[in-house]
Amino acid sequence: MIGNDSAAPRNAWLLLLLISGLSFVAAEFSAERHIAIAAIVGIAAAKIVVILVRFMDIDRAPAGIRRYLYGWTLVCSAAIFGLWWAASA
Repeated sequence: MIGNDSAAPRNAWLLLLLISGLSFVAAEFSAERHIAIAAIVGIAAAKIVVILVRFMDIDRAPAGIRRYLYGWTLVCSAAIFGLWWAASA
């Protein structure tokens, strides 16, 4: 977790900005398209987790809801990558 002080939202936005920069680098400088797409989808899932934890306060939700939302994020990311992989073949 990033922190619970008044600077936490700003720190979360800076983290999201850094993660977006990593996504750009993965898209622009990766020679292998499948690796680049996997990195971009993984980075997008990481951004979703940051938003869930920091801005939606999922860390205070019951364990079942947290597991559902994290699982949903993982399943959707895997489905997007899998469907892209199947369509590109």
